[in-house]
Parts: sequence; C-alpha cells; structure tokens
Amino acid sequence: MKRAVRGLDHVVVMVDGIDAAEAAYAKLGFQVQPRGFHKKLGTANHLMIFDTDYFEILGIVEDTEFNAERREWLKGGGGLANVALATDGADISFEAFKAAGLQPDAPLFFDRAVEIEGKTEHAQFRTVRIPKTHMPVVGFFVCEHLTPQFVYRSEWAQHPNGARGILGVTVIAEQPAKWTAELEKYFGKGSVRGEGDGIVADTGTQPVHYMNRQDYLRRYPGITPVRPVDHPALLSIKVENLAACEALLKKNGVKVMNPDSGRLLVPPSEAADLTVEFREN
Repeated sequence: MKRAVRGLDHVVVMVDGIDAAEAAYAKLGFQVQPRGFHKKLGTANHLMIFDTDYFEILGIVEDTEFNAERREWLKGGGGLANVALATDGADISFEAFKAAGLQPDAPLFFDRAVEIEGKTEHAQFRTVRIPKTHMPVVGFFVCEHLTPQFVYRSEWAQHPNGARGILGVTVIAEQPAKWTAELEKYFGKGSVRGEGDGIVADTGTQPVHYMNRQDYLRRYPGITPVRPVDHPALLSIKVENLAACEALLKKNGVKVMNPDSGRLLVPPSEAADLTVEFREN
C-alpha cells in the first residue's frame, strides 16, 4: 500500500550566510557536498548525506516569490526550519493532506544540477508545501525524489566525524500538547504520545520531540536557544563512535559540551544557529 508519509526524509537548516555555514559544517567533521542551486526557488544548498536520510544547509541567493517566507523567517536568525517527509508520491500526499484539512499547495517540481563522476546530472524533486496556518511550530513538507540515485550515494555518506544518520528533531513549544491534533493530521491518529510534560510524534521513522523551554534547558544544559519563541531547536545525529567524534571536534577547535557520557552538544554559535546533538543511539 502506498503511503502519503513514510517518515523523515531530510531536515532543512536555514542559514544567513551560506559560505560561513559551509565552513562551519566542514569543521564539525561532515563531508559537505558541493553547492547546489535551485534556480526556480532562488536558493542554494549544501547536503550532509547519510544512507537513508540527510540534512541540508540552505541559503537565499536571489529573492523570489518562492522564498519570501524564508527571507522573513531569517530576520529572526537561522537554524532548523523544516522537516521534509518521505512519501510514495507527491500526488498521494496532496490528496491525503487535503482530506485531512491541511490545505496543501499543489505539488511543485524543481531540480538542481549535481556532478557525478565528471558528468552533470539533475536531481529532481516534487514537493508539497503546507501553509503556515497548519504549521505545528516546525514547517513540515513532503519531498518526492524523482532521481534518488543522484542524492543517496554511498561515497557521499562517509563522514570524518563518523556520522551515520539522523536520530530525531527536538522542538521548543511552551504548550506541547496543543499541537497533538495538528500533528495527527500529518502522521495519523495515535501517532502522538505523551512524554513527561511534552509529546513525541512518530513520523514512521525518526521521532520529533516537543518540550517546553524549561524542560529543554534541563535536558540540554548550557545551551541558549536562538529564539525567544517556540521553534525547532535541535538536530540529533547518530555517530559510530562518540569518543572519536569528540576528539575530532576538539582537534578542529569546536566548542562542545558533555551533559553526560552518552551525548555531545554543539551550541548554535558553532553550527549556524542550530544546536547539534551527537549520540551513538
């Protein structure tokens, strides 16, 4: 059975200054892919690719009607902006989201050039955007890969810091439970459960955690959120060996925090306004 949402596909980190962000993520030990350009969208990106998911840093390079909301959002700083959801088809998602009352935009096609083995190919996508009126703090959208072979390549998933994939996303929300009904429109009835004073949404793969600011500060001591209001705040990354990852980060001069023996935290100042958590599981 084909599904409108198959879990998390990738995470979008908006940056104000893509050159500096590219350098910052290389310093964090990621294999940063060469810059790609979305001519229709007026944006440029760099990908950090894993076996079955990835995250991207995304910057504005030309003002267009397609990036007006992103430009407005960047006025408050950069950071985690969107979670793209995997799908069995953009048209399937569009119909399912329309039935759920999410008022989706019609599927949008775009592409970007990518160099593979000395040849220029075009990675092609169809996305389904949801308006801000149905945004449960984080901006979810659906991304259908028409050419996954030009994105998911094993040689691009090898990172000096030992990163292997995305473990989840954490959102600061002062009233987490108020977003339950809206999240279930995306992920289905019963997909959201309580977690202490917060909630966790089961996307089908990696979870999205919602917690209030007080709980966030307790969970991530020493981290100052970049925004005073509700916002997606943290990306958790799985690494093969936490000690080796820490050694590389310190060698590269990256400020890291050790809240306990199983986690490393990189503050927003080191990662273009995103807090990054490294864990082995």
